[in-house]
Amino acid sequence: MAECQDPSGTPPRSAGAVPLSHASITDAAIDFIERRGLDRLSMRALAAEIGCGTMSLYSHIRNRDDLTASIVSTLVSRSRIPETAGRVFGSWQEMVVALQQAYMDLACRYPASFELLALAPYDAAPVASYLEELVEALHRGGLPKDRAYEVLGAVDAYSTGFLTVWARTQVSSEGPDDHASQNLRSQRTLEVFERGLRVFISGFEREFERADERG
Repeated sequence: MAECQDPSGTPPRSAGAVPLSHASITDAAIDFIERRGLDRLSMRALAAEIGCGTMSLYSHIRNRDDLTASIVSTLVSRSRIPETAGRVFGSWQEMVVALQQAYMDLACRYPASFELLALAPYDAAPVASYLEELVEALHRGGLPKDRAYEVLGAVDAYSTGFLTVWARTQVSSEGPDDHASQNLRSQRTLEVFERGLRVFISGFEREFERADERG
């Protein structure tokens, strides 16, 4: 059964606990987002949270885009995705399930920050490199490169859409409570996500079998 391994995420850091650096500012930004929300993050608000001047941040972080890229890279490194991509599985299907489990766990641990990674463009430096690693992992699992790209693209689109909405519901305190809305919310659980993933895999299996039969 699907469950979050660490729904509480990383504990907040104390202001001034560590010297300012690119890494410590990034860590503080992630903590800020998880406690106060992505929409409240700004360089000025982050500086106030850390207890320094805004210009002190710019000595280590070029701009908001640089901070976002660093957050995305850090989230990937904190996840089990790189470790999972390096493992050997019995089939590409097992690898897809394990990779998406790792992706789901990241959404559980960092629901407020998750969408920065989930919605990052494919050509963003922190994203492009790790996606290529996932393609190689699927290729090692038995998929030709073209099929590996196809599977990854479709599964990533499904996972991104589902888990981004799911993560937002974890940090939102608002929402209607009528019966219809409860029914709809029941379709946004991690169990439903995993069932949908299995449907995706089954569909690709049938499609690839038909393609092989056609030669």
